Amino acid sequence: MTAPPNLTVPVREVALARWLSTDLDAIAIGRRHPLAGGVDSPLVERVEVTAVRTTGERDRFEVVAKRASSAEVIALHEIATVPAADAFPELIDAGTDGSGPWVVTPFYPGSTLPWDAEVPEVVFASLARLHHRYLGRSSRLPVDLPRVDESFCRHALMDFASSWIHDARRKNPHPVHDRALDLLHRWSRDERIHVGLHVLPAALLHGDVYGHNVVVVDDEGTRPRLIDWGSARVGPIMLDVALSAEASSGGFSAYLRAWEEVAGCPLDPWQAEAGHAWATAFSNAMFVGAVAARFGPTHAEKMLDKAEAALERFGQLLAGVRSLGS
Repeated sequence: MTAPPNLTVPVREVALARWLSTDLDAIAIGRRHPLAGGVDSPLVERVEVTAVRTTGERDRFEVVAKRASSAEVIALHEIATVPAADAFPELIDAGTDGSGPWVVTPFYPGSTLPWDAEVPEVVFASLARLHHRYLGRSSRLPVDLPRVDESFCRHALMDFASSWIHDARRKNPHPVHDRALDLLHRWSRDERIHVGLHVLPAALLHGDVYGHNVVVVDDEGTRPRLIDWGSARVGPIMLDVALSAEASSGGFSAYLRAWEEVAGCPLDPWQAEAGHAWATAFSNAMFVGAVAARFGPTHAEKMLDKAEAALERFGQLLAGVRSLGS
Protein backbone atom coordinates (compact mmCIF):
# COMPACT_ATOMS: atom_id res chain seq x y z
CA MET A 1 0.00 0.00 0.00
CA THR A 2 1.37 3.42 -0.96
CA ALA A 3 1.72 5.98 1.82
CA PRO A 4 -0.30 9.21 1.52
CA PRO A 5 1.74 11.95 -0.21
CA ASN A 6 1.81 14.14 2.88
CA LEU A 7 3.40 11.32 4.89
CA THR A 8 6.03 10.13 2.43
CA VAL A 9 9.48 10.85 3.82
CA PRO A 10 11.86 12.74 1.51
CA VAL A 11 14.92 10.74 0.44
CA ARG A 12 17.22 13.40 -0.98
CA GLU A 13 19.94 12.60 -3.47
CA VAL A 14 22.21 15.36 -2.18
CA ALA A 15 22.17 13.89 1.33
CA LEU A 16 22.89 10.40 0.01
CA ALA A 17 25.80 11.70 -2.05
CA ARG A 18 27.22 13.49 0.99
CA TRP A 19 26.87 10.34 3.09
CA LEU A 20 28.56 8.13 0.47
CA SER A 21 31.47 10.58 0.06
CA THR A 22 32.42 9.21 -3.36
CA ASP A 23 32.44 10.44 -6.93
CA LEU A 24 28.93 9.86 -8.22
CA ASP A 25 27.37 10.48 -11.58
CA ALA A 26 23.78 9.95 -10.41
CA ILE A 27 21.63 8.58 -7.60
CA ALA A 28 18.28 6.98 -8.31
CA ILE A 29 15.59 6.46 -5.67
CA GLY A 30 13.72 3.22 -6.27
CA ARG A 31 10.84 1.34 -4.72
CA ARG A 32 9.60 1.81 -1.17
CA HIS A 33 8.59 -1.09 1.07
CA PRO A 34 6.70 -0.74 4.37
CA LEU A 35 8.53 -1.76 7.53
CA ALA A 36 7.26 -2.49 11.00
CA GLY A 37 8.54 0.54 12.87
CA GLY A 38 8.52 2.04 16.32
CA VAL A 39 5.21 2.21 18.11
CA ASP A 40 5.09 6.01 17.81
CA SER A 41 5.88 6.26 14.09
CA PRO A 42 3.05 6.46 11.53
CA LEU A 43 5.39 5.51 8.67
CA VAL A 44 8.62 3.54 8.31
CA GLU A 45 9.81 2.44 4.85
CA ARG A 46 12.74 0.57 3.38
CA VAL A 47 13.80 2.46 0.24
CA GLU A 48 15.87 1.06 -2.63
CA VAL A 49 18.71 3.28 -3.86
CA THR A 50 21.05 2.95 -6.83
CA ALA A 51 24.26 4.97 -6.97
CA VAL A 52 25.99 5.22 -10.37
CA ARG A 53 29.71 5.91 -10.04
CA THR A 54 31.67 7.95 -12.56
CA THR A 55 33.27 4.68 -13.66
CA GLY A 56 29.83 3.38 -14.65
CA GLU A 57 29.63 0.90 -11.75
CA ARG A 58 26.31 0.68 -9.95
CA ASP A 59 26.00 0.26 -6.18
CA ARG A 60 22.64 -0.87 -4.88
CA PHE A 61 21.70 -0.49 -1.24
CA GLU A 62 18.75 0.40 0.95
CA VAL A 63 17.91 3.10 3.48
CA VAL A 64 15.19 3.53 6.09
CA ALA A 65 12.93 6.56 5.77
CA LYS A 66 10.90 7.23 8.90
CA ARG A 67 8.42 9.70 10.33
CA ALA A 68 10.07 10.41 13.67
CA SER A 69 9.51 12.23 16.92
CA SER A 70 11.49 15.39 17.59
CA ALA A 71 13.28 13.46 20.35
CA GLU A 72 14.48 10.87 17.86
CA VAL A 73 15.78 13.54 15.47
CA ILE A 74 17.66 15.22 18.32
CA ALA A 75 19.09 11.93 19.57
CA LEU A 76 20.31 10.78 16.14
CA HIS A 77 22.09 14.10 15.64
CA GLU A 78 23.70 13.81 19.08
CA ILE A 79 24.83 10.19 18.91
CA ALA A 80 26.60 10.93 15.62
CA THR A 81 29.15 12.90 17.67
CA VAL A 82 30.00 10.04 20.06
CA PRO A 83 33.37 8.43 19.15
CA ALA A 84 33.67 4.64 18.92
CA ALA A 85 29.95 4.07 19.49
CA ASP A 86 29.91 1.15 17.06
CA ALA A 87 26.41 -0.08 17.90
CA PHE A 88 24.64 3.18 17.05
CA PRO A 89 22.92 3.84 13.72
CA GLU A 90 24.21 6.47 11.33
CA LEU A 91 22.12 9.48 10.37
CA ILE A 92 22.00 10.17 6.63
CA ASP A 93 19.46 12.98 6.60
CA ALA A 94 16.78 14.59 8.76
CA GLY A 95 14.32 17.42 8.51
CA THR A 96 10.84 18.72 9.22
CA ASP A 97 8.02 19.35 6.77
CA GLY A 98 4.28 19.94 6.96
CA SER A 99 3.75 16.44 8.38
CA GLY A 100 6.41 16.78 11.07
CA PRO A 101 9.97 15.51 11.66
CA TRP A 102 11.56 12.74 9.61
CA VAL A 103 14.86 10.87 9.42
CA VAL A 104 16.75 8.75 6.91
CA THR A 105 19.23 6.13 8.15
CA PRO A 106 20.96 3.13 6.59
CA PHE A 107 18.96 -0.09 6.43
CA TYR A 108 20.73 -2.66 8.57
CA PRO A 109 19.92 -6.15 7.28
CA GLY A 110 19.31 -8.86 9.84
CA SER A 111 16.72 -9.55 12.50
CA THR A 112 15.86 -8.17 15.88
CA LEU A 113 16.61 -10.17 19.01
CA PRO A 114 13.88 -11.78 21.13
CA TRP A 115 12.35 -9.26 23.52
CA ASP A 116 13.97 -10.85 26.59
CA ALA A 117 17.33 -11.70 25.00
CA GLU A 118 20.61 -10.59 26.51
CA VAL A 119 21.69 -7.54 24.52
CA PRO A 120 25.23 -7.77 23.01
CA GLU A 121 28.04 -6.26 25.06
CA VAL A 122 29.04 -3.81 22.32
CA VAL A 123 25.66 -2.11 22.72
CA PHE A 124 26.35 -1.40 26.39
CA ALA A 125 29.88 -0.23 25.60
CA SER A 126 28.43 2.27 23.12
CA LEU A 127 25.86 3.42 25.69
CA ALA A 128 28.60 4.01 28.27
CA ARG A 129 30.38 6.31 25.83
CA LEU A 130 27.13 8.17 25.14
CA HIS A 131 26.28 8.58 28.82
CA HIS A 132 29.74 9.80 29.76
CA ARG A 133 29.68 12.36 26.97
CA TYR A 134 26.48 13.95 28.30
CA LEU A 135 27.02 13.50 32.02
CA GLY A 136 26.61 16.94 33.58
CA ARG A 137 25.72 18.43 30.19
CA SER A 138 22.10 17.36 29.87
CA SER A 139 20.82 20.88 30.58
CA ARG A 140 22.40 21.95 27.28
CA LEU A 141 20.27 19.54 25.30
CA PRO A 142 17.17 20.94 23.53
CA VAL A 143 14.03 21.32 25.62
CA ASP A 144 12.15 19.14 23.10
CA LEU A 145 13.97 16.16 24.60
CA PRO A 146 11.80 14.67 27.38
CA ARG A 147 13.16 14.44 30.92
CA VAL A 148 12.73 11.61 33.41
CA ASP A 149 11.35 13.65 36.29
CA GLU A 150 8.67 13.10 38.94
CA SER A 151 5.90 13.82 36.45
CA PHE A 152 7.34 11.28 34.01
CA CYS A 153 7.58 8.64 36.75
CA ARG A 154 3.98 9.14 37.87
CA HIS A 155 2.74 8.94 34.29
CA ALA A 156 4.86 5.84 33.58
CA LEU A 157 3.48 4.02 36.62
CA MET A 158 -0.10 5.26 36.89
CA ASP A 159 -1.00 5.77 33.22
CA PHE A 160 1.32 3.83 30.91
CA ALA A 161 1.90 0.68 32.98
CA SER A 162 -1.55 0.65 34.57
CA SER A 163 -3.36 0.93 31.24
CA TRP A 164 -1.53 -2.16 29.98
CA ILE A 165 -2.43 -4.05 33.17
CA HIS A 166 -6.11 -3.13 32.82
CA ASP A 167 -6.01 -4.33 29.21
CA ALA A 168 -4.39 -7.63 30.23
CA ARG A 169 -6.91 -8.14 33.04
CA ARG A 170 -9.88 -7.60 30.68
CA LYS A 171 -8.55 -10.25 28.31
CA ASN A 172 -7.34 -12.85 30.81
CA PRO A 173 -7.85 -12.01 34.52
CA HIS A 174 -5.11 -13.21 36.87
CA PRO A 175 -4.11 -12.35 40.49
CA VAL A 176 -0.81 -10.87 39.23
CA HIS A 177 -2.78 -7.98 37.71
CA ASP A 178 -4.10 -6.91 41.13
CA ARG A 179 -0.63 -7.25 42.60
CA ALA A 180 0.80 -5.09 39.81
CA LEU A 181 -1.83 -2.36 40.18
CA ASP A 182 -1.25 -2.22 43.94
CA LEU A 183 2.52 -1.90 43.44
CA LEU A 184 2.17 0.79 40.78
CA HIS A 185 -0.16 2.82 42.98
CA ARG A 186 2.16 2.60 45.99
CA TRP A 187 5.30 3.33 44.01
CA SER A 188 3.82 6.42 42.39
CA ARG A 189 4.10 8.00 45.86
CA ASP A 190 7.19 6.15 47.10
CA GLU A 191 9.97 8.46 48.27
CA ARG A 192 12.64 6.06 47.02
CA ILE A 193 11.46 6.40 43.42
CA HIS A 194 11.60 10.20 43.55
CA VAL A 195 14.88 10.41 45.52
CA GLY A 196 16.57 8.33 42.85
CA LEU A 197 15.96 11.10 40.34
CA HIS A 198 18.03 13.51 42.44
CA VAL A 199 20.93 11.32 43.60
CA LEU A 200 21.70 9.36 40.42
CA PRO A 201 23.67 10.75 37.45
CA ALA A 202 21.61 11.64 34.39
CA ALA A 203 22.54 11.85 30.72
CA LEU A 204 21.09 11.38 27.24
CA LEU A 205 19.37 7.98 27.03
CA HIS A 206 18.11 5.71 24.29
CA GLY A 207 15.21 5.04 26.64
CA ASP A 208 14.09 1.59 25.45
CA VAL A 209 17.04 -0.80 25.36
CA TYR A 210 15.79 -4.35 24.90
CA GLY A 211 15.97 -7.16 22.37
CA HIS A 212 13.37 -5.92 19.86
CA ASN A 213 15.37 -2.71 19.38
CA VAL A 214 18.64 -4.48 18.55
CA VAL A 215 19.26 -5.69 14.97
CA VAL A 216 21.89 -8.40 14.41
CA VAL A 217 22.96 -10.07 11.19
CA ASP A 218 23.13 -13.59 12.64
CA ASP A 219 22.51 -15.65 15.77
CA GLU A 220 25.95 -14.78 17.13
CA GLY A 221 24.95 -11.13 17.46
CA THR A 222 27.44 -9.91 14.86
CA ARG A 223 27.53 -6.16 14.23
CA PRO A 224 24.52 -5.24 16.38
CA ARG A 225 22.76 -1.91 15.93
CA LEU A 226 20.59 -0.25 18.55
CA ILE A 227 17.68 1.15 16.54
CA ASP A 228 14.45 3.08 17.22
CA TRP A 229 15.50 6.14 19.23
CA GLY A 230 11.95 7.47 19.52
CA SER A 231 11.98 7.05 23.31
CA ALA A 232 15.19 9.10 23.74
CA ARG A 233 15.18 11.28 26.84
CA VAL A 234 17.36 12.60 29.65
CA GLY A 235 17.42 10.50 32.79
CA PRO A 236 19.44 8.29 35.18
CA ILE A 237 22.03 6.45 33.12
CA MET A 238 21.25 2.97 34.39
CA LEU A 239 17.78 3.12 32.81
CA ASP A 240 19.60 2.22 29.59
CA VAL A 241 21.32 -0.74 31.24
CA ALA A 242 19.22 -2.42 33.90
CA LEU A 243 16.29 -3.69 31.82
CA SER A 244 18.55 -5.87 29.65
CA ALA A 245 21.67 -6.42 31.76
CA GLU A 246 21.86 -7.91 35.24
CA ALA A 247 24.48 -6.46 37.58
CA SER A 248 26.46 -9.70 37.19
CA SER A 249 26.15 -9.90 33.39
CA GLY A 250 28.72 -9.46 30.67
CA GLY A 251 26.78 -6.49 29.37
CA PHE A 252 27.07 -4.62 32.67
CA SER A 253 30.78 -5.43 32.87
CA ALA A 254 31.25 -4.20 29.29
CA TYR A 255 29.47 -0.98 30.23
CA LEU A 256 31.77 -0.40 33.22
CA ARG A 257 34.90 -1.19 31.19
CA ALA A 258 33.92 1.24 28.44
CA TRP A 259 33.10 3.90 31.04
CA GLU A 260 36.54 3.54 32.65
CA GLU A 261 38.20 3.63 29.25
CA VAL A 262 36.57 6.90 28.19
CA ALA A 263 36.54 8.55 31.63
CA GLY A 264 40.02 7.50 32.73
CA CYS A 265 38.61 6.25 36.03
CA PRO A 266 35.92 3.76 37.12
CA LEU A 267 32.29 4.73 37.55
CA ASP A 268 31.68 5.42 41.24
CA PRO A 269 30.80 1.99 42.75
CA TRP A 270 27.87 3.33 44.79
CA GLN A 271 26.44 5.10 41.76
CA ALA A 272 26.82 1.95 39.69
CA GLU A 273 25.14 -0.36 42.22
CA ALA A 274 22.49 2.05 43.48
CA GLY A 275 21.73 3.27 39.97
CA HIS A 276 21.34 -0.28 38.69
CA ALA A 277 19.04 -1.19 41.60
CA TRP A 278 16.84 1.88 41.15
CA ALA A 279 16.64 1.46 37.39
CA THR A 280 15.87 -2.27 37.71
CA ALA A 281 12.98 -1.44 40.03
CA PHE A 282 11.56 1.40 37.97
CA SER A 283 11.97 -0.12 34.51
CA ASN A 284 10.43 -3.45 35.53
CA ALA A 285 7.48 -1.62 37.08
CA MET A 286 7.11 0.61 34.03
CA PHE A 287 7.02 -2.27 31.56
CA VAL A 288 5.28 -4.95 33.62
CA GLY A 289 1.92 -4.09 32.08
CA ALA A 290 3.14 -4.40 28.51
CA VAL A 291 4.77 -7.73 29.32
CA ALA A 292 1.64 -8.99 31.09
CA ALA A 293 -0.51 -8.09 28.08
CA ARG A 294 1.84 -9.50 25.47
CA PHE A 295 3.52 -12.46 27.13
CA GLY A 296 1.33 -13.47 30.05
CA PRO A 297 1.23 -13.50 33.85
CA THR A 298 4.27 -15.71 34.48
CA HIS A 299 6.66 -13.16 32.98
CA ALA A 300 4.87 -10.34 34.80
CA GLU A 301 5.21 -12.16 38.13
CA LYS A 302 8.96 -12.46 37.64
CA MET A 303 9.23 -8.76 36.79
CA LEU A 304 7.36 -7.75 39.94
CA ASP A 305 9.58 -9.99 42.08
CA LYS A 306 12.66 -8.43 40.52
CA ALA A 307 11.31 -4.90 40.89
CA GLU A 308 10.48 -5.29 44.59
CA ALA A 309 13.85 -6.83 45.43
CA ALA A 310 15.67 -4.08 43.53
CA LEU A 311 13.84 -1.19 45.19
CA GLU A 312 14.50 -2.75 48.59
CA ARG A 313 18.19 -2.91 47.70
CA PHE A 314 18.18 0.72 46.57
CA GLY A 315 16.57 1.71 49.85
CA GLN A 316 19.30 -0.10 51.78
CA LEU A 317 22.05 1.62 49.79
CA LEU A 318 20.35 4.99 50.25
CA ALA A 319 20.00 4.46 53.99
CA GLY A 320 23.69 3.56 54.21
CA VAL A 321 24.71 6.84 52.61
CA ARG A 322 22.35 8.85 54.79
CA SER A 323 23.66 7.21 57.97
CA LEU A 324 27.23 8.07 56.97
CA GLY A 325 26.23 11.69 56.41
CA SER A 326 24.40 12.06 59.73
